[in-house]
Amino acid sequence: MHPTTAIFTGFSRKQALNASTSSPWTRDLRHITAVIPRFWTKKNVWGDRFVKAVKDKERIKWWNIVPGDRVRVLGDPEGTIHEVSQINRLTNRVYLKRRTTSEDTGRPPADRNVHYARCQLYLRHQQFPPPTGEAEPKSIPVFATRLSTTEPKWAPPLRRFYWNRYAVATVPRLPEWSQEHRPRILIPWPSFPKKEVADATAYDTQLSAVTEITYVPPPLPSDELAAPPEAPSEQEYIRSLAQRAEVSGSLPIEVHIHRELTNPHSRAKKQQRWQAYQLYKRSLLQQMIQAEYKSLQGRTRRDARAEATFKWRQRLEDERKAEVKRRWRNRGQEAELDGKRERKARKAERMDRKLHDLVLQAAPNQVVPGKSANL
Repeated sequence: MHPTTAIFTGFSRKQALNASTSSPWTRDLRHITAVIPRFWTKKNVWGDRFVKAVKDKERIKWWNIVPGDRVRVLGDPEGTIHEVSQINRLTNRVYLKRRTTSEDTGRPPADRNVHYARCQLYLRHQQFPPPTGEAEPKSIPVFATRLSTTEPKWAPPLRRFYWNRYAVATVPRLPEWSQEHRPRILIPWPSFPKKEVADATAYDTQLSAVTEITYVPPPLPSDELAAPPEAPSEQEYIRSLAQRAEVSGSLPIEVHIHRELTNPHSRAKKQQRWQAYQLYKRSLLQQMIQAEYKSLQGRTRRDARAEATFKWRQRLEDERKAEVKRRWRNRGQEAELDGKRERKARKAERMDRKLHDLVLQAAPNQVVPGKSANL
């Protein structure tokens, strides 16, 4: 599978690595449609983290155990009630919050994670009749063993799916239930306290300072056909800043340069330039076709149109090459090439000078060209 497949079908690699969430709400179903490449789930020699995920057919679509719920783990002999801190929809794992603190580090250890199927939702403590031989009733925690839900629906104001969950079977069995009458028990979703907003201090910005109007644009001319005022010159504007005085008869400088200060690489600017270029190509083609129609010189209109199209393509190609060369020159490549040529010329000149000024010292076994050597 291609490495970028999962980016378009659900999760990127970074999102898959950090799939654990503390949000209880289901806002989309990407965890069902996500395709995780196989090489993401394998260990490598570099020791990088690998993605943990179950097969897409084994993933739970609608989660009824969410962060904030209180559950117990099947197989735990003590029956301890844990609070869910996080869930991972790609691995079907539920993370349970631990309250104990490590003696070595003084910090809580990592949350324990168990499979979704091993968790039972805690409902409440129920008073049951006293056992045989006892007089007082006994309070026992009740857990849901089977759940029933309504049809999930999309809630536009909340921007998430919403449904109700009910307990239709519990352990231990509630005393008011009978074989004929077994009402469903609504299990409310966990509620989280609202974040408290601290009072403003001397280091906080006051609301009056935020809403204060500090810039008033100049009034526009009443006549729509009137020419806009000219922008002040650079020296005039700098002089007005030094003297703290406004330039008479002109708009503030930021009104004139707002186009230059915008990001030229934004998507809107790129789309605007592309649309302008497409309009230019169409208009240029029509102009060249009309010019060929005016001077047919024995040709048919079809041949004239084909020749105009050929010339149009050649002109676009020439303009493209000229634009590439202009950008190459603006990047400083031409100056760099000229400097490289000059350095090569200077190097060749130095080598010629060294050869011209080379003087051999008198020594035996030397032969002067053109003269006989004395052996």
